[in-house]
Amino acid sequence: MPSWWITLDEIGGSFPALAAPESMTIYAAQLATVDQRDGSTVWLAYDDVVASRIQEWSRDGELRTDYSVDPVRALATSLPFDRREGLLAVGDGAIGRLVPAFLVASGEDESLAHVYVCSRVRESGMLFSRIWTGEAGGFGIVPLVSRARDEQPQLVRRFTDEATQCTRFDDEHEIEVKFTILDETQPWTIADALARAVQNRQLEGFIPDLGNEMQRWTYGQYTFEVLSPPAHRGYIAFSPMHDGAFAVKFKFFDQDSLRRYERIVEDVRLQPSDFRRYISSAIGDAELCELPYLTRTRFDVNVESAVAGHFFGLEMDEVHSGRCVMRQLEIEYHRSRACYGVDAGTIEPELFRLADQVDDLFTAWGIRANRGYFSKLSFLKRVGNVVFVEPRVAD
Repeated sequence: MPSWWITLDEIGGSFPALAAPESMTIYAAQLATVDQRDGSTVWLAYDDVVASRIQEWSRDGELRTDYSVDPVRALATSLPFDRREGLLAVGDGAIGRLVPAFLVASGEDESLAHVYVCSRVRESGMLFSRIWTGEAGGFGIVPLVSRARDEQPQLVRRFTDEATQCTRFDDEHEIEVKFTILDETQPWTIADALARAVQNRQLEGFIPDLGNEMQRWTYGQYTFEVLSPPAHRGYIAFSPMHDGAFAVKFKFFDQDSLRRYERIVEDVRLQPSDFRRYISSAIGDAELCELPYLTRTRFDVNVESAVAGHFFGLEMDEVHSGRCVMRQLEIEYHRSRACYGVDAGTIEPELFRLADQVDDLFTAWGIRANRGYFSKLSFLKRVGNVVFVEPRVAD
């Protein structure tokens, strides 16, 4: 496992430049309890900030003091959500302004190093995003941070602004795996268990989407299956909003699958009697089949791959249509953190790795589910035929 160091710096008005102009000292602390491999992002809960060694550096990279902390001590972060007591504080006259700024990971042979900038601060901890990877070259902690800042100034600024940190690699397609639940298990029971598993780090390599750990959604949907033209097979759905407008979802696919075209148009003003006319204006003449109305309640547990920087939703659904009910967990790609080394090619491998771990949890919890791509369209077509048969677990 890498050796992890956190730097504490002053958080003046020039924070993107990483120090108040009058500050002359940066502190670095080796973390005693962090036990994880390097990746794209690191989640540090406040209880993880425990120092085994302290260094004091000048701003121009001179090591002034270096001493071990024995026994190890919880280190003050000066952040408002850090409610620990009896903390070790560093610095003279700057307590309260010295906050975590960077994280540095170096391998056992210290030949390769990774530098992360503090990109998010929440009650559940701090997030650090990778901005640089390179040869350590015998550099100390603060000189490595300076090198990363000099070589990646755009990433430094990007990750000190919360509005600019993420991107989405495929805007046109929904990418998701589905687990159709075969038992009478309440959706909240599963969502609650998944949220606790994420918080307790039971999903290896996945961390909470800090500050956006869980969401709840409830809405209805009018659905029209598009039978032709072939390019637009799939469905178009209208979901009523609270202000009387509709969100219109265009979802085109030949069969239930991992990737499906999806586009959503918000704030569409029309009456239900105008749905068919709207569809014709959007895609031209089409053969349509109106399907039964559905209502949907969903709990989302949002996670991020600490290995690759991709965000996924663990979305637990309960769908009602007529007398039929379907309960389903969707694992869906949302977006990616645009950190150093992020790669669209890792989206599907990370999605499947997450699905495998959820599959293992379901087995441990005694929850029977069929893994696949069974869509709402397939469900509604069965509802329309009156008889609903739950998918069976393969023998």
